[in-house]
Amino acid sequence: MSPIPTTSMHSLKDLLIEQLNELYAAETHSHPVISRLASAASAPKLAEALRAHADETKQHIARLDRVFGEIGGKPRKLETHGCKGLLEDCTEIAGRTKIDPHVRDAALIAVVQRLKHDEMAGYGCARTWAGLLGYTVAASELLKTLTEERRCDESLSRIAETLNKAALEPAGSSR
Repeated sequence: MSPIPTTSMHSLKDLLIEQLNELYAAETHSHPVISRLASAASAPKLAEALRAHADETKQHIARLDRVFGEIGGKPRKLETHGCKGLLEDCTEIAGRTKIDPHVRDAALIAVVQRLKHDEMAGYGCARTWAGLLGYTVAASELLKTLTEERRCDESLSRIAETLNKAALEPAGSSR
């Protein structure tokens, strides 16, 4: 994958296309990682939430394809430094086996929420720009995904309320 292109942006549409490409890359690269995190989660509710979001991610990619169609663009495969770093963090945490399962689950939630917050910022900007440019269908599609990303984040926060308490005293520790 190549990093973000260094082409100059001359218009808000150019910026929108760049943001859509970053979102497309984030969604396509995160799908297998989120699936792996679901397998690494020890709490059934967390694993279920991550599997559900991995399925939602496929819908996000399909929506982005429709958005590109409306604006007359085609997604490019690129890799952003931010997304790449977050996904590497996710993979590293999922691979930790010598960690209390409750602590690993808390770490998984934290890293996935950082990923979701990055995506929410991107979808929020893209939706606003699409609306300003008159791409009403695209703006609506982007809002649907933004809403789903927010719901995922809220769900993870609810799950964290219980899991973080369980992580306070890891198994086998003596305080």
